[in-house]
Amino acid sequence: MKFKNIYQLLLFFFLPFSSLFAQNNFDQKVPLDPRVKVGKLENGLTYYIQQNPKPENKVELRLAVNAGSILEDDDQLGLAHFTEHMAFNGTKNFEKNELVSYLQSIGIQFGGDLNAYTGFDETVYILPIPSDDEETLRNGFLVLSDWAGGILMNEEDIDSERSIIVEEWRTGQGYTQRMRDQYFPVIFHESRYAERLPIGKMEIVQNFEYETIRRFYRDWYRPDNMAVVAVGDVAPEKLEALILEYFGKLENPADPKERKLFEVPEHKETFVSIVTDKEAPGIQIQLFYKHKALPTQTKEDYRNFLLRTFYGGMLTQRLDEIRQKPDAPFIFAGTGYGNFVRDLDYFSASGVVATGKIEAGIQSLIVENERVAQFGFTQAELDRVKRAVLNNAERSFKEMDKAESRSIVNRYVNHFLEGGFADGEAWKYEFYKEIIPNISLEEINALAKQLVRDENRVIVITAPDSEMENLPSEEAVLALFDAVDQMKIEPYQEKLFADKLIQNLPQPGKIKESKHVASIDIHEILLSNGVKVFVKSTDFKNDEILFSATGKGGVSLYGEEDHYTANYAGVLINVMGIGDFSPSDLRKVLAGKTVSVTPNIGLYSQNIAGSFSPKEMETAMQLIHLNFTAPRKDQELFEVYITNQKTQLASAQANPDYQFSKQVNKILADGHPRAAGIFDPEDLDKIDLDRGLEMYAERFSNAANFEFFFTGNIDLETFKPLLEQYIGSLPSNPDSLDTYRDLGIRTPNDRSESIHVGTDEKSQVIMLFTGETDYDRKKAADLIYLGEILTIKLIESLREQIGGVYGVGANGSMGIFPVGNFSFSIGFPCSPDMVDNLIEAAWAEVRKIQENGPTDEDLNKVKEKRRISLEENLKRNNYWLGQLSAVRTFNLSWEALLDGQKAIESMTKERIQKAAQEFLTKENLLEIKKFPEVK
Repeated sequence: MKFKNIYQLLLFFFLPFSSLFAQNNFDQKVPLDPRVKVGKLENGLTYYIQQNPKPENKVELRLAVNAGSILEDDDQLGLAHFTEHMAFNGTKNFEKNELVSYLQSIGIQFGGDLNAYTGFDETVYILPIPSDDEETLRNGFLVLSDWAGGILMNEEDIDSERSIIVEEWRTGQGYTQRMRDQYFPVIFHESRYAERLPIGKMEIVQNFEYETIRRFYRDWYRPDNMAVVAVGDVAPEKLEALILEYFGKLENPADPKERKLFEVPEHKETFVSIVTDKEAPGIQIQLFYKHKALPTQTKEDYRNFLLRTFYGGMLTQRLDEIRQKPDAPFIFAGTGYGNFVRDLDYFSASGVVATGKIEAGIQSLIVENERVAQFGFTQAELDRVKRAVLNNAERSFKEMDKAESRSIVNRYVNHFLEGGFADGEAWKYEFYKEIIPNISLEEINALAKQLVRDENRVIVITAPDSEMENLPSEEAVLALFDAVDQMKIEPYQEKLFADKLIQNLPQPGKIKESKHVASIDIHEILLSNGVKVFVKSTDFKNDEILFSATGKGGVSLYGEEDHYTANYAGVLINVMGIGDFSPSDLRKVLAGKTVSVTPNIGLYSQNIAGSFSPKEMETAMQLIHLNFTAPRKDQELFEVYITNQKTQLASAQANPDYQFSKQVNKILADGHPRAAGIFDPEDLDKIDLDRGLEMYAERFSNAANFEFFFTGNIDLETFKPLLEQYIGSLPSNPDSLDTYRDLGIRTPNDRSESIHVGTDEKSQVIMLFTGETDYDRKKAADLIYLGEILTIKLIESLREQIGGVYGVGANGSMGIFPVGNFSFSIGFPCSPDMVDNLIEAAWAEVRKIQENGPTDEDLNKVKEKRRISLEENLKRNNYWLGQLSAVRTFNLSWEALLDGQKAIESMTKERIQKAAQEFLTKENLLEIKKFPEVK
């Protein structure tokens, strides 16, 4: 066998290059992932099946219906979406509310796990189902088959759902919707898409005849127009048998309607849409170059898509460099290639600009593409994007045996609905390795003329009403293209930068102590500089390591005179960079490397966190070291950042969401001057750069203040020397540790506040219960369970019975900073005239639990959900990272991490009832109500 391999290798090297390249016939179809089985039943229903072991005992089910709002008749606008809602309101085998209740009983959360969505061209139902129980698995397919052909559409259920749809519509109202409604008809010029938004028209939703929605369901929910996708921890032959059993008997109508495809007509002229709104938070410019959708069939199609990805990525990097310069024409900008609807792709260049810079911003976007057209990209730019794209493909390949089913299932949904690529990670990686080295600058540069063209072009400008006098005319916007044609443009200049993060390595420390905690398989390591490191090596992911490090102190250690500077001290480092590298330089150096390290300074602590690939372990350690020891000062980047922040804050003043958040923050802190609220533009003038750098250095000057946590695919023998080199060498003084200072910020109680902002007829309610209490791990769990149970009851009452909300939720927690405390919130959006009634309805549900406790049924629903979550989380790195940190934060024993299942089993109705009685009192309540501004 060895001789045979050597012979094959020699033969490979002697083959001419042309014959090797010829093996990759770009006319060939891109293959489906070989792990998936695709079939079609006799009735025309398509199915996709893939066995996947993660997470264990779960199957991700999808019902993909090739029908959305684009197929609605004129009297059905909004009924594709309404049909989706009706799937949860009574089917052949599940009465109204019985379906959701049953799925909750097997650990599936409504809205979180169980969900659906309606688009222009499709409706997709989402059902993750436990597979360790035969009856449960079969019921999952029963539910899916009911959606496909057994939705009852009872008149009473239709009528009760109308108000819920209206509330969903209400949550989407605002400046974004108002401006979108004006420029969408321009983008989708003379097409059906311009008048078929999925949410529909409320006059139809509230008044349609019952037969109208039934007609839509009959016409389009038929087996030859649907697909079932099943990905999970079950043998394919079993899944196939279940699909045949539950969907094989579905019938198509005798005279099925044609499922037409709808085009967006092309246009020679350039359309300009200038839209303003009183509540718009800033000025945005968008240039859309529309194209007929790229085919997604062959290797050549795949390669063409990849070229466009490269182009957009490289041009965005150039725009990012421009935005960091003084007097830049835009605050943010980017480009990309994407898809609007099935028939329509686009290349876009967009940006956010300051007052008076609309024309300069648009011209800059045009100029940068013209710069590429004339001079092209540089080889260094192409090499960087090649490394980044190839690295992403390699990561996916490495993780293919650890990928969770929910990350796989949508590729097959997309393949059925839009014919998208559904290749596997192994094929993609091999394909990328073969084609990416051969992608040339010439073919990338040629895209400048293909993507950016004179016809089929739309420019959209959105701005607040206050900017109306500063807005250019359509003629002035169009003249910018001619002006650029007359400009003398210089080639892009590639900046040189160091190729090493650290030129001179620090003197390493030593591992002073190392202890293995066998019960949970972690290693406690004490370094010679006093830094404590906790490491849990796992095999949950092949190419993932997560880390965090936290120290006490934060902003709290500084006086009121330093308030604004202290709150921005951590941000400034992310703005200015580390060592010899600006953020832009650092992105170039790290291109093709999977590594992220971000520092932050909060109110009572400072931390640094991130993730990296095992092969970038040393790079990550160097970045951590530099973030501690070498914050970079850059006066120019600082000034650009402050100017842009002030511009954005000034623009946001008219936005009701901003104003609401600002007032809520002030109320929550009871007006305390040291709270980390939302600042006014003039407050940023109080930020002192040198003082901010001094504060940052102080917060990160003593590494012994921090405890480090690492989880993931860590080889300890490789990791330990790097710990010594880069963490053990950090400056520290274990005999002088900081703690935080209680600033006295407390949320007020027994108070009701009303905030009047915005013009839309919509309200929001926040019921927040807070107070001081000693931290108790069991009581913390009680509050979490209380939140989840109360959410179930609030959905049943406020949504299903009253029809007054689209979404509602409750959650509770306990903390220890700055003192022991609890927090429990109930929140929902609604109509202004329903605020008081719904608050009382929420109180009624609270009182039921206080007086009677939760029902066994509801408690068991939450227990089952948490049992399944625990099983899955125990095999996730991010869960363990949080748990390791929690043990140290709350001074728990490591063995406490083994009590998860026991804690679930030991939860009682009495504990939850007691928590409701103790914490959910009017004396602990802060009630915040949002209303439209008084006219």
